[in-house]
Amino acid sequence: MIDQRPMPPASKLRPQLSPDLVVAAAAQVLERDGFDGLTMRAVASELKVQAPALYWHFPNKDALQVALYDHLMADLVFDLEGRDWREDIAGMAQQLRRHLLKRRDVARLLPHGFFVGPNIMGQAETILGILLGAGLAPKDAAYAMSTGFSYVVTWVIGEADLIARRARGHDGNDDLAKAMIATGAYPNFSRVLSAFDAGGDVDGQFAFGMDCLIAGFEQLIPKR
Repeated sequence: MIDQRPMPPASKLRPQLSPDLVVAAAAQVLERDGFDGLTMRAVASELKVQAPALYWHFPNKDALQVALYDHLMADLVFDLEGRDWREDIAGMAQQLRRHLLKRRDVARLLPHGFFVGPNIMGQAETILGILLGAGLAPKDAAYAMSTGFSYVVTWVIGEADLIARRARGHDGNDDLAKAMIATGAYPNFSRVLSAFDAGGDVDGQFAFGMDCLIAGFEQLIPKR
């Protein structure tokens, strides 16, 4: 006997896909499975659709990753003191670092090259305004922003990996390094490490790198 009951409308079978739904599903996959588990197939499975359906909204995985990054950056609003451009740049770098570390593998989302999105562009507009206001030429301001951003993103990827390894009980090669230094064959290395007995941490190392970059940016400002 043929079942004459009407089929439920498609909207009842599964949600109507939209870019926002795809990005939200990608965010869930990233948080649960990490960057390596973020595939078009995994996102489609999260939405209970076939992977080709996603390509109506995003032409490739890179486009989805950029959209996801922009989505996850929506709640980052830089808190600026406005007293000195160097302090503002250093402060924004720290705020970006902390924001990226709050979510799993966010810093790994961005492909190489230029990328745009409403949140990304708004944040870039703020950074460029500070650099241009400090006196950097437009091209130098663009290069300075790109260099500083690359430093923060690369740092966060390494710091997140260190945090994950420590959570698993493995603290890098500290024990091996200490054993090699104890042989006396590496006096310069021993001297450098002993300096940390009086203090030194990841936060200080990150700030040191940004201070060096900012000092370099300052040299690009024409002397008045």
